[in-house]
Amino acid sequence: MIQSKTVSKSLTDNLETMKSIFHAGVNVDIVFREFTSFWGTRCFLVYLDGMADQKAIADFIMRPLMVARQGGIQPPSIPEVVQMSSTKTGKEIDEATTAVLLGDTAIFEEGSDTVVVCETKGFERRSVSEPTAEVVVKGPQESFTESIRTNITLIRRIIKTHQLVTEFITVGDINKNLCAIVYVDGIVNKDILEEVRRRLENIKGDFIMGSGMVEQMIEDRPFSLFPSVLSSERPDRVAGCLASGRVAVVCDGSPFVIVVPVSISVLLDSPEGVSARWPNGTFPRIIRMFALFCTTMLSGAYLALIIFHREMIPTQLLSAIVAAEANVPFPSWLEVLMMELAFELVREAGLRTPNALGGAIGIVGALILGQSAVEANLVSPVTLIVVALSGLGNTALPEYDLAFAMRIVKLMFIFLGTMLGFLGIALGLILVSAILSNQRSFGVPMSSLQTLKWGTGGPVFFQRPLWRQHSRPRELQPQKTAQYPEQARRWDRKHKEGE
Repeated sequence: MIQSKTVSKSLTDNLETMKSIFHAGVNVDIVFREFTSFWGTRCFLVYLDGMADQKAIADFIMRPLMVARQGGIQPPSIPEVVQMSSTKTGKEIDEATTAVLLGDTAIFEEGSDTVVVCETKGFERRSVSEPTAEVVVKGPQESFTESIRTNITLIRRIIKTHQLVTEFITVGDINKNLCAIVYVDGIVNKDILEEVRRRLENIKGDFIMGSGMVEQMIEDRPFSLFPSVLSSERPDRVAGCLASGRVAVVCDGSPFVIVVPVSISVLLDSPEGVSARWPNGTFPRIIRMFALFCTTMLSGAYLALIIFHREMIPTQLLSAIVAAEANVPFPSWLEVLMMELAFELVREAGLRTPNALGGAIGIVGALILGQSAVEANLVSPVTLIVVALSGLGNTALPEYDLAFAMRIVKLMFIFLGTMLGFLGIALGLILVSAILSNQRSFGVPMSSLQTLKWGTGGPVFFQRPLWRQHSRPRELQPQKTAQYPEQARRWDRKHKEGE
């Protein structure tokens, strides 16, 4: 870690210090430029080649400082001369060092104990593209990029208010990653905001990069399977969370933005829920609840029925299952585990291959593998159907971290269903419910009755019409509770007359 040192009035001392810090002579991308200003004082500037915009440095810093202006102030100060929109001064060497590492330019002057920092970031950035992880049919088609400035701009394009506040914090002693706390002043709960700020300021470590590492440093229960933050690549979803009273953490170098605090209902909600009418939003919610059951308990419940509770299966269905398993040499629990493992292998192969081949490998691999396993009498068709429904249910969950956690929970239910039947399934439900009931997200319960009853757009199973979502989430305790007035549709005559 660079030790704090004040700027000296001696230009030679400052030059030697900066060259020592940046290993001048070894580093080929650090640029030192010594020159004499038009008012006769010696100066030098330092920047990183490839990180800073050299044309802006030449046109708006070097030229104004070296070419005298008519009627200029004698002697002027550097901030008055340079033609940059953003300049600031400091008295610490590490302030200049951090600025240079971020792509800015530091200017030192003989006889001055302050350093002038000009914002000259000019490195290549990926353009705004369509979302890949949170695809929607109806809604904006923009996603975040790896540039923190671009991501904040995308949020500001949606929330056009002076109450949208951005605070910058640097994390990581070596890489000095820039993070931004974004919130809407006047709505956000001050206690939640202070907790977010406290956790970010107290992150210690040499290398902290991207939202994934920051998320691990600030989450409440790091050993819990279930996520306590929301990672989104969609500006519209993050903007909606900010408007409801939540806080966003934008990290430089990551196309995902962290949103806190969250609840189970938020993690199960789709990004296009706010853009859909209430029937189009309610039916997918019910489907996702069914998908959650399939991905967690369907395989375990099937094994519990086959092994312990065959009397609960209708006679004709039981006869079909027994006939299908007659030629299979493996027990039912081993069939399920083999097919679950095969499904996970196909899923990982599809993710790790190029986009042009990933989908084909996933579909063809699953079809060929499943059909071949049934024809070879390695698994029964019923087992294949159960495992396929379990896998499809997992892909229907909108939040990746939650879906991954459910894949692990599914293995627990398979084990409990195999060992104890429905008693094991019940014990597993009690255990998962206890964990979720005890888990918090920045002090807010993730699964309280109030949280489960009222999600982002209404009850978990039902999405209220937009104009009836009067209040913000109560568990957040926002400063401003009302979101829409009682008569949001004032053009409607019935609402005007109170009918």
